Parts: sequence; structure tokens; C-alpha cells
Amino acid sequence: MEENVTTIELPKKRPTFLTVLCILSFIGSGFLLGSNIYQYFMFDTTYAKQMKMLETQQEALSDAGIESGFAYNSIQNGIVTLEKTSQNLGLISGANILFALLSLLGVFLMFKMSKNGFYLYTFANLFWLLVPLALIDFEATMMNTAVLGFFTIVFIIMYAVNLKHMK
Repeated sequence: MEENVTTIELPKKRPTFLTVLCILSFIGSGFLLGSNIYQYFMFDTTYAKQMKMLETQQEALSDAGIESGFAYNSIQNGIVTLEKTSQNLGLISGANILFALLSLLGVFLMFKMSKNGFYLYTFANLFWLLVPLALIDFEATMMNTAVLGFFTIVFIIMYAVNLKHMK
């Protein structure tokens, strides 16, 4: 007599490390999505205040005889960034919102244990880094992009370590 044995494959349990990464990414990407939406709708009201603040800081440094160095260059870069953002607000905000949504979708898919989420997350976040370099100003945004790029690469590596758990 033959016995039919049916095996049921249990769904893979999501590792705690992957869960923590996904939660951190949900928070980060969600915050950036919200801040870019806010920036798009509130830019006109905040632009003048931000520009005045940067110009005041620049004048204070100039009055103190400091017209070079990290602090002065940071303020200069802030002014350039603000001016370029005002010129290309729709395109910059649109690109940032698109990549934030793609990043969130990638994280959601990884949370559901799908490898496709990793590829989408990686694509979205690497191209997201190019937005300020291409649409604002390469020199003015290079330092911020380098810092964000470091964290982006670290998160991509940590997600890659978890690929073996995804299907």
C-alpha cells in the first residue's frame, strides 16, 4: 500500500535584521518623500527666508574676515543650491518624489521577501543620488551627495547580505 505524503512548504521567516533594515528604510524614505512634497508646495514661502538667512551668515563671515574655508564654502553652496532649486523646482521635486516612491516600493517588496524589491531599491537609491548632481549643481551638492551615498551603499550592502533569504 502506497502512502501519499503531502509536504507543505512553510513561508520563509523574515530575519530580524531584514525587518529592522526595512523599518529604517520605510522611515527614511517616507521622511524624504514627505519633505520633498512639503518642499514643492512650500518653497515659495520659505525661499526668501532661507536666502536671507544664508546671505546674513555669509555677511557675518565676511565681516569677520573669513572669505574661504569650509563654513564659507558651505554657505556659498547653500546659496547656489537654493537658487538652482528655485529654477528647477518641479523637475527636482518630481524626480525626488518618484525615487522616494520607488524606494518605498522596493522596501515593501523586500519586507515581503522578494528579491525584486532589492533591485528596485538599489536602482531607485543610486539614481536618486544623481538628482542633485545633475539637476542642481555638481560642485555645490557633491559633499551632501557623498555623505548620502555612503549611507546608501551601506544599506544596499546590508540588504544584499539578506538576499539569500528572499525569493
